[in-house]
Amino acid sequence: MPRWIDELAERFDLPAETAAGAPKITVTGASRVIIENHRGLLEYSDTLIEVGAGRFHVRVRGEGLMLRAMDSEILIISGTIFGVDLE
Repeated sequence: MPRWIDELAERFDLPAETAAGAPKITVTGASRVIIENHRGLLEYSDTLIEVGAGRFHVRVRGEGLMLRAMDSEILIISGTIFGVDLE
């Protein structure tokens, strides 16, 4: 991340990923994933959910995956999580 983004985030007391538009991914145990700063769903099934996140794609792999909530900034996935890939 460019240094000016870090400085801007620090000046306005913002998380650096928010200032840069990068995704923030929170995994809670093996049953929930929260993706912030997403750009929408790219693929959806009960075993794979792929989400656009700027220049990244986030892939959540598992069983019984369900989209629990989604708005313009946050996406919540539940189910049995096997892995989360960032590409």
